[in-house]
Amino acid sequence: MRKVTVYFVILFWCGFNIKAQEQKYGKNQPYSSYWFVHELLEWSPENDREAKFNVSSIPLADRFLNDSTDLGESSPKIPGIIALMAPHTTNFHPSQGFSSVKQYAFPFWQYIDYFVQWGGSANEGIIVPPTAFWTDAAHKNGVKSIGTVFFPPNVYGGKEEWVYEFLVKNEDGSFPVADKLIEVAKTYNFDGWFINQETYDLVGNMGELMQEFITYYRERSNLKLVWYDAMVDDSRVIWQDELNEHNQMYFQNGDTNMSDVFFINFRYHDVNLEDSKLLANKLGRSEWDLFAGIDVQSKSYKTPVKWDALYKNGKPNNTSIGIYWSNSTFDISESKMPEDVYRNEQNFWNGGSTIETRFGESTWQGFSNYFEPRSVINELPFKSNFNYGLGSFYNEKGKTVSREEWHNLSIQDVLPTWQFQVDTTKVEPTISFEDSYFGGSSLFLEAYENAELPLYKTKISLEKNVNFSVVAKTIGDISLEFYCQLSNGEILTNALKNSLSWKKNNFRITARKNVRIIKIGVRTRGKGSAYLGEVAINSKREPSPTTSQFQVNGFLNENNAELYVHFKTLDAPVYHNLYFINEENDKIWLGKTPSKDFYISKIPTKNGKIKIEVQSESFGGKKGEIIKKTIDISK
Repeated sequence: MRKVTVYFVILFWCGFNIKAQEQKYGKNQPYSSYWFVHELLEWSPENDREAKFNVSSIPLADRFLNDSTDLGESSPKIPGIIALMAPHTTNFHPSQGFSSVKQYAFPFWQYIDYFVQWGGSANEGIIVPPTAFWTDAAHKNGVKSIGTVFFPPNVYGGKEEWVYEFLVKNEDGSFPVADKLIEVAKTYNFDGWFINQETYDLVGNMGELMQEFITYYRERSNLKLVWYDAMVDDSRVIWQDELNEHNQMYFQNGDTNMSDVFFINFRYHDVNLEDSKLLANKLGRSEWDLFAGIDVQSKSYKTPVKWDALYKNGKPNNTSIGIYWSNSTFDISESKMPEDVYRNEQNFWNGGSTIETRFGESTWQGFSNYFEPRSVINELPFKSNFNYGLGSFYNEKGKTVSREEWHNLSIQDVLPTWQFQVDTTKVEPTISFEDSYFGGSSLFLEAYENAELPLYKTKISLEKNVNFSVVAKTIGDISLEFYCQLSNGEILTNALKNSLSWKKNNFRITARKNVRIIKIGVRTRGKGSAYLGEVAINSKREPSPTTSQFQVNGFLNENNAELYVHFKTLDAPVYHNLYFINEENDKIWLGKTPSKDFYISKIPTKNGKIKIEVQSESFGGKKGEIIKKTIDISK
């Protein structure tokens, strides 16, 4: 990205700093992949010991807008958002999460359509697939996960030969690098690539070769392609700030759809976007395939933005929106603690903050008032514990089974659709990181008077009876009421039992033909505070999953060990819960994963022997059998 490439100069040095601090990770810690072109050509999952830890295991969920509008590939185009996030430096990015809450987790998946894991530098590598746990979280929310190919400007270390290597074409017309990009995406189970070509002074017909490369990639896969407005048709790098005759061939070339997303550089004005829309339509494409860039890297929701060019009459105008560095909500936090970062997230996505600019005051508009949130709650069973994907502890049924910090977006729940569009003079909801029923967080409400809090947009058929369970606890003179809004206009309510400890409430909605549940939420009555720890919905008794047999490879380091755990089968999307049985016979949670392979960074051992317990769990919360093993890694 032209305006922010100075970051990658910083990143070169960050790579060295991280390497100096590498000892904080175990010697056998698996990392997310990254390559230069020649390294990618030599890569295969068979010769990469860490590849198995970088495979996403959660399929892409189906999304919908409302009771009648699905968002499949053949659906009419609607305005959307692509978010470029740089949650960590390119190198030494652990494959499956961190042992700290001071890492970034994203809670507003319902407003974006594409997640791009931004990364790459001239010092580390320029081809960066998305980390598996980010893809898992994106897919769970129906969001496509995209890797990055970054050719830096020469002044920031970019080399022309990297572009030449990338675009090598064999005599048979094949492009070896394109084949490798396809292989990586299929192996790691993500959805496509962002090509950001900003290296200049190229010689030869590189513009034509790039077009042939993209055509080849599109013909041989159904993977997505995102193109950044930098390189033009004659191989020069000249940012156009619009779609025009110099760059349109990377968007639509005759009958060939070249890119699904065309990311427009940041310096546009109203006329640029209006002209871009006209040209896109002339080419037979929707204007919503064009994404006007907003650079928020340094100031997050305090960034001055040309909102008048992006929004009109309360909705997007002329193009979709591309956000560069939306994880700046984490960067601007001084504490880096999840409570503070989540407040920044709400400011960023919901808008309303007044900021000072050199031209006077400006209001950050945000996105939630202009984009209809997407949802994936259209199949049962569904369960959410409002688990943010990190925690300072881990609870099961309100009991603490680990007091260690953790971060793993592979097990982040689908969070509430509306976060939180309510009258905060009546009720203040937030994610609490101080208590939970399952996981490391819950939904906390501080109520001042009667209020209604919508939680999830749903599309649940009532052709069969539907069962609900809601786990909550209350403090003060407050009562809660759970409600369901039906497609026929009915609103059904059920009172929740007041309790100072976690209490499960069960109820049923009887079958109705041609009727769906379209929204669920809670109502508060009186004053006080409450925690919601779980919402679970099913329509039949779910069978218990089969807990896979597993094998463990251990690496002993004095009185501790690192473990590679491999599950032999993965018949359906399930989680594996892993526990350690200590000398006092206490069960300590080690982690939870949907993957066939999982890394445990540190576990105490006596004489090399470790007691491990594993139990599988369906995405609906049904538990399988428990398998116990004593592992001897001293041999």
